[in-house]
Amino acid sequence: MKRLLAMFLLALTAAPAFAAPDTLTILCYHEARDDVRDYPDPYAVDSEALVRQFAWLRANGYTPVKLDEVIAARQGGKPLPPKAVLLTFDDSYLSFHTRVYPLLRAFNFPAVLGVVGKWIGNPPSSAGPFGEKSTVPEASFTTWNQLREMTASGLVEIASHSYDLHRGVPGNPQGNLQPAATSRIRDAATGGYESDAVWRARIREDLARNSQLIESETGRRPRVVVWPYGSYNEELVRIAGELGMPVALTLNSGFNTPEVPLNALRRVLIEHNPSLGDFALAVRGPVHPEPLRLIRVSLDRVYSADAAQQELNLSRLLDRIKLLNPSHVVLQATADLDGDGVADATYFPTQHLPLRADLLNRVAWQLATRSGVVVFAALQVTATRLTENQIADTYEDLARHSSVAGLLFSHGSSEFTQRAAERARRWRAPLKVVREHADESQAAADHAADYVVLPGAPRDAAPSTNGRFIYLLPAGEGRQMAREMRALQLRGALNFGYGGDDYSSDLPPLRQIAPALSLRTHPN
Repeated sequence: MKRLLAMFLLALTAAPAFAAPDTLTILCYHEARDDVRDYPDPYAVDSEALVRQFAWLRANGYTPVKLDEVIAARQGGKPLPPKAVLLTFDDSYLSFHTRVYPLLRAFNFPAVLGVVGKWIGNPPSSAGPFGEKSTVPEASFTTWNQLREMTASGLVEIASHSYDLHRGVPGNPQGNLQPAATSRIRDAATGGYESDAVWRARIREDLARNSQLIESETGRRPRVVVWPYGSYNEELVRIAGELGMPVALTLNSGFNTPEVPLNALRRVLIEHNPSLGDFALAVRGPVHPEPLRLIRVSLDRVYSADAAQQELNLSRLLDRIKLLNPSHVVLQATADLDGDGVADATYFPTQHLPLRADLLNRVAWQLATRSGVVVFAALQVTATRLTENQIADTYEDLARHSSVAGLLFSHGSSEFTQRAAERARRWRAPLKVVREHADESQAAADHAADYVVLPGAPRDAAPSTNGRFIYLLPAGEGRQMAREMRALQLRGALNFGYGGDDYSSDLPPLRQIAPALSLRTHPN
C-alpha cells in the first residue's frame, strides 16, 4: 500500500543546506522490521538500524520534542531547544508497538503516530489503494488496547491519518486510481466528476469520523492530521482546522523555520533503510542544491481520436522520458488546433474553453508514477479572448482535475501569477510557480516564482548560478544541443532543458542528447 508513495515525494521542496538554530526537523518513519534485507520495503527501516539512529540523534545533540513544545514555541512561549526533532510514524503498524514503542521508552523519546481508523480492527480490502494486490494482513496493525496503552504513557500522541482516505479512487476516464483525499472521483456511468460540494462533504465526513473514533477509543481528540501519501490542498487544511486539527504533517521535504505554518509542516522521509551515514545526511540536509533537467512536451503530440493509438502514443512518450531521465516535464495542456499559437481547447475539464480530450491527468499521472519525473503544466492562453478572471478560473480548473506539481506561466503580471496560483492551490498543494522571462535582469527581479525560465543559453555572459534559473533550449540539431548543454553545465548553470520534444520523430535524437541531459551518472 506504499508502492506509489514515492510519486508524491518527487515534487517536494529540497531541504536547505543545514538547519538554522531556530528550526524544527521532523522525521517521518513508517514500519520497523527485523527482516528488511530479506523482504525489502522502501519505507521500512531495520529494527537495529532504528536503535543506531536514535543513539546517533542523542550523541549528536538532537533533542526529540513533544508537539506541545512545538505549539508553545510558535505561540511565543519557551523556545525549542537547539537541534529540536519531532519523531513521527505513519500508518500505525504493529511494529510501532512491538519495536518502536520500547525504544521510545528506553530513550525517553516522544513521538506522533498517524492512525488510519479503518485499518484498526478491520481487515484491509483485497486490493491495495492503487489497485495492487494487498499483502498487509489485519494483524499487521496496532489494536485499540495498544493505542490506549501508548497514549497513556505520555510519550505517544495519536494523529489522524484519515479514516478511509489512505487509498486510491478513480480519477480519470482511463481508470487511474489516485489519492482519495485530493482526487475528484469520476463516475464511470455518467462521465462526470464530484462537485466541490460533494468532495467537501466526503472529506469532512471522513476526517470527522476518524477524530470521533480516536476520541471514543483513547479519550483524546486528535489535533494533528497526517495527509495520506502527502497529498493535500488548502481546502483540506481548512476543513481539518475546522475539525480541531490545526497542525498538519506533510511530506514536503525540508526543515521547519518559524515561517513554516503549523498546518503545513515539512518532514524528512526516512526511506530505503539508510545507512547511518545516509541517515545523518538526511537529518542535516543536503549541502548542495539538486540540479534540474526539464523537457517541455505538447499534449497535441499525444492526443489521438483513436483511444488505442493515444495509449500507444503515451507509452512511447513514457519510454522516451524514462531513457532521457530529466527531473521535470512540462506538459502543454491546451490544444492549438489551427497552428496560430492560440489555445482552441483544453486537455482537462474547464468552464471557459472546449474540452478536446480528458488527457492531462492521465499523462501527468503516468509520467510521475512510471517515468519518475515531476510534472508541471502550462497553458497557451496569452492570446485568447478570455479575461484575466477567466484565465485564473482555467488555472484553478486545471489544479482541480490533474495531478501536477507546478504551473508554468508565460503571460501576465507577477500579481496575476500570484492570484492564479493562490486559486490553484485550493485544490493542489504544494504547487510550484514557474514564470518565463526574456532576460536575466527580468528574471532576477521576479520574486513571485519558485523558478524562472530563460530562452536559450546566454551568448555573451556566463550563465547565472542562481538555482531558480532554468535555461530552456529550443529543440534542434541533437549534437549542437548536446554541446550547448555541456557548455551550460561547465559554465556553472545548475538547471537547463529544452522545449518542443517530438517523441514520434525522435527529435531531438535521443542518443545524441541523453548523455548531456540525463541526471544518471552513466546514462544509457
